[in-house]
Amino acid sequence: MKDKIVQSVIDHLEYRSEQGIIKYGVTLERDDLNFSQWLVHLQQEMMDAVLYIEKLKTELEDSPTYPEGHIITKESWDTADKITQDGFVYVKFTDLKLYK
Repeated sequence: MKDKIVQSVIDHLEYRSEQGIIKYGVTLERDDLNFSQWLVHLQQEMMDAVLYIEKLKTELEDSPTYPEGHIITKESWDTADKITQDGFVYVKFTDLKLYK
């Protein structure tokens, strides 16, 4: 039995590898970058990922049906276990009651 999710990730990785070879003409086996330069590449990719996450969060939060067709009740928000740090409010999702 194969895991369809794992296979999907493998397929995406193989496709991405093929596209990278076409675009850059090298594989990850290249040896023209030092450790620090690889870290810079990783950092840039991670920063892009954070930007994509923020974009998607904004789209969800701007949606009148967030999250997924449900609305958080005021009562559950008021009584939820919350932590505020650096201007962000962290809430235990399990404390929230949702209704349609």
